[in-house]
Amino acid sequence: MRGANNGLGAKAKATAVATAVATALVLAGCGGNAADGGVQAGMSRQLSTAPVAVAAASPWPVWSGWDFPYNEPPLASAPAVAFGVSQLTQSATQTVFRGAHALPAGSVQNYRLGVFIHHDVFYYQADASAVINADGTFTLTLPRSVGNADRAVLVLHPASYNPLSGPNCNAVGGFCSGQITGTTKLSLPIDPAAVTAYTAAYFPAPATSANAQIAALQRMMNTPQVTGGPYGAGRLIRSFHDMDSAFLYDQALAVIAFSLAGEQASAEQIINALARSQTASGAWVFAYLADGADANPGVDMRIAGANAWFGMALNAYQKAFGSTKYLAMSTRLHDYLRAETVAVTINGVGRRGLRFAPTNYVAGRTGIFALEHQLDAYASLHQYHALNGGSQYLTAATQLRQTAESLWNGTRFLGGYDANTGTLNTGERYLDTYSWSVLALGNTGSAGQNFAAALPGMCDYFNTAGRLDYPSRNVSGIVGFYDVIYDNVPSSAPFVWSEGSLGAIMAMRQGAPTMQCAGNGASQMLESLNYMIDKLGSMPYATRNTNADFTSSGSVAGTAWLYYANRNKNPYAHY
Repeated sequence: MRGANNGLGAKAKATAVATAVATALVLAGCGGNAADGGVQAGMSRQLSTAPVAVAAASPWPVWSGWDFPYNEPPLASAPAVAFGVSQLTQSATQTVFRGAHALPAGSVQNYRLGVFIHHDVFYYQADASAVINADGTFTLTLPRSVGNADRAVLVLHPASYNPLSGPNCNAVGGFCSGQITGTTKLSLPIDPAAVTAYTAAYFPAPATSANAQIAALQRMMNTPQVTGGPYGAGRLIRSFHDMDSAFLYDQALAVIAFSLAGEQASAEQIINALARSQTASGAWVFAYLADGADANPGVDMRIAGANAWFGMALNAYQKAFGSTKYLAMSTRLHDYLRAETVAVTINGVGRRGLRFAPTNYVAGRTGIFALEHQLDAYASLHQYHALNGGSQYLTAATQLRQTAESLWNGTRFLGGYDANTGTLNTGERYLDTYSWSVLALGNTGSAGQNFAAALPGMCDYFNTAGRLDYPSRNVSGIVGFYDVIYDNVPSSAPFVWSEGSLGAIMAMRQGAPTMQCAGNGASQMLESLNYMIDKLGSMPYATRNTNADFTSSGSVAGTAWLYYANRNKNPYAHY
């Protein structure tokens, strides 16, 4: 959950808008045939046209629509007009997009096709030439290479519409700033409601790994080089394909995955880039932009959980490569985590727990003790001690385990404790409090508590109707878990959250291997989730939903947790 879950309902959010210039470019058709023979070849590979019901014991999601080889942006609902890129070619002098549309044959003369190229903002390409054919095909030609762009947005619109007319656009300069709304949850140059259809084409970074998830993560490093750090230049990984945010938690997940996979150069790129931003306290802020800038300038958002995850990342790097290259940086961070472990009384017993943040950037944050943060820092400090010694780190880890275990109510873990009001969080049940507690603490507590016995409670979050809609295709019938239940009332709009579902699957394997939800075991859930993987090999963060915090864009979190689940690698594992 990006380390922002406070255990009492409020989420720390950092909306990262487009300000960075991406530098890496690859035009291979990831996930399909890069030498696609044009739109007719793509249409000849049409998939099943009608979804079928998912059998409870054998989940088989169903894809429908055009099966083109290129990635697409997720939509908030099924498109009124299907629109997709089937072939993308580039030379030093031009870039050509070919594809299909579903406009009525007799109306194509009433529409126009334009393209924005994204660098720091979205630049409208006024000199692009487009032909919309009555046979359902189109061609758009840009008289240049896209250079170091990370994506293009193609817009199909009525002839009367001006693509630079939005309030986020500068018509004189020929560009639009990215807009992120609670409906689209993507950075876009246009309001989707104002156009007939839109899609995107992506220009990922090169991938060298033979592992599908690691290669997908490498592709997401199509970000600007970050210079000026103590270990040299580096590069952050964008958290989502369709945005320019780079959350600290996601950087940690990627470094852990790269380290476990032996991809030292990729791990070092991220660590080098972040080294420049380590604060004097030893910590980092919650979110950055893809170019390394603070996503929330002027707001001190040193959130505990995200920093603990980056501690685990530095530990994973040190262990995997036997290197103390970043040990000084890691020690400063772990000393910060120890210093943030403060006195708190829970259930009448004095403890030492990790507070949510050192400042009240939102009222009351310094008095919040989230279960997830105790688990994260317990693991990070325990791993650090195993690698480097120092009794103070083991003492702090032991104290954090005790605080985490104090939130066990006999049947499940509670989300957290609010020292401001002296109350335990009993009304909000987070999925991660079930899964991450078992992954971090083990199946059994220090006093013999049966933590794994709580895992069947995750079935309350289970959903068998996950759906993803794209401009030219959709998939339905995905099974998995959503994120939270309030006051024991199940969500009226459930979805499937990939990151959380994969963590739940790992906890089931560890603590409840025969457990099923609606007839589906861990292996069946994992098989179903694999239907979500996009054409760049990334795992979307969630299926279609109405929650503004959960995009359906390809994500670092979903992809990294898929790697952990496929390889049975628990990032919380003790060394």
